[in-house]
Amino acid sequence: MSGERSNKFAVYIAIGKLLAMAAQFVMPMFLTRFLTKADYGLYAQFYLALNFLGAILCFGIPSNLFYFHEKKHGIEQTQVVWNTFMATIVMGFFGVSILFIPVIGEYFLGQNLYQYLYIFVICLFFFIPSHIINTLPVVRKDKITTTLYPPSDIILKIILVITFALIFKSIKSIFIAISILQIAIVLFLFIYINKHYPITRNLFSVFILKEQLAYSIPFGIAVALNTICARIDKLVCISYLTVEEYATYSIAFFGIPGIMQIYDSICQVNVQNMASVKENDSKGIIQMYKSFVVKTLSFSLPIILIVFLFSEQIIEFLFTDKYLDATPYFQLYILTFIVGMLGSGTILRAIGKTRYSMYAFLASTIICIPSTYILIINYGINGAIISAMINVILPKIFQIAIEMRLLKTPFRKYFPLKNITQILITSVVPIIPIVIISMLTKLSIIYCILLGIIYVCIVYCVEIKYNIFLIDRNSVSKIFATFKNRIAK
Repeated sequence: MSGERSNKFAVYIAIGKLLAMAAQFVMPMFLTRFLTKADYGLYAQFYLALNFLGAILCFGIPSNLFYFHEKKHGIEQTQVVWNTFMATIVMGFFGVSILFIPVIGEYFLGQNLYQYLYIFVICLFFFIPSHIINTLPVVRKDKITTTLYPPSDIILKIILVITFALIFKSIKSIFIAISILQIAIVLFLFIYINKHYPITRNLFSVFILKEQLAYSIPFGIAVALNTICARIDKLVCISYLTVEEYATYSIAFFGIPGIMQIYDSICQVNVQNMASVKENDSKGIIQMYKSFVVKTLSFSLPIILIVFLFSEQIIEFLFTDKYLDATPYFQLYILTFIVGMLGSGTILRAIGKTRYSMYAFLASTIICIPSTYILIINYGINGAIISAMINVILPKIFQIAIEMRLLKTPFRKYFPLKNITQILITSVVPIIPIVIISMLTKLSIIYCILLGIIYVCIVYCVEIKYNIFLIDRNSVSKIFATFKNRIAK
């Protein structure tokens, strides 16, 4: 029953993220039209440095709440939350301190961005603890905050950035607006924590903190190494590409809004569900993992394929024809989403073996860093996108191999191969006539949207029929029955 409640709660997480996604479209559409390509490249570098350093310095600390919040009760649960908050504040101080060392600051920010150092460190300091707001409402099963916070965050960002940009007409004003947003988020987080976990005399526990760090440090190192693997290409590009080239390159990583939001929602719930299974019950864990893979691939693969096909029209519509040169890089990158949907590493998190994720990313980092420099120095932006694909896929392959070894499960039993084949055939066959149409004529964005909706609906209907969709057939039938009853009333 707890698993069913958790799966239902994933819907609230997904709704919040999807509302945020819808609002998020406004920002790039405005900035790519308001800013020059050079300034947009600088904006992209600002967010790269913020997310890169934020993910590393956050050290995976907020993720310990998924593991400890359910296991602790009363004052100990309060101590877990406040320990987490204060640990991220400490990491924020550390991050700010090291960036004031000129050699380090210039390396991470690059010459163009380094002139905005003081604004950046303020933003980074508040950005690190703000990660907790993405975790705490989920473990508390707080439907309202989980649903409303993500879109509210994006809407406030849009209001601040656009207002500051129109009034002050400078890239610096946009950076200040982002910093104000981060301060507002942390103030909200502090109020939220104090409301649900009031300040008491025994607010912190060194003993519990040691437990949290024992869990978080291996995972934090894994997160840091994962961040390096996933973003080292972009960091190196700051030094070897012009800001205009960087603007083009950054568009490639816009991704597919909606896919990762739903994936993250299912993933968070899946980790909690698997964590409730006994560690030695490898069959139960594998069964839940297989179900997770089927769910993620069933909804994501058709969307990935149709977006790949209409990439040129999508980029021109969202970012103007100035960024059409980003199309092939965007297409290559979104193919890595297919591997991402396999959820490698989720089993390691669920069974508390986070140190193995650390090993996987360490091995990947040793390979990725030198190969990234070699590819970018010799092949520029083309080498960058190749290195990006390698850096995303390689650690996932290592994690999958480790999970199979720990659970003593062969490849054919680890993956739901039959279901994956069904999803692949169901997704590929209906898109063939659309490919032919797009080869014969250049379709407008309106026709692309209509054909895309028809295609995705056809695929989802077939998947529901064969019970391989994100939502099982019985649940879909109940939804339709409820809908009909409400209309009849």
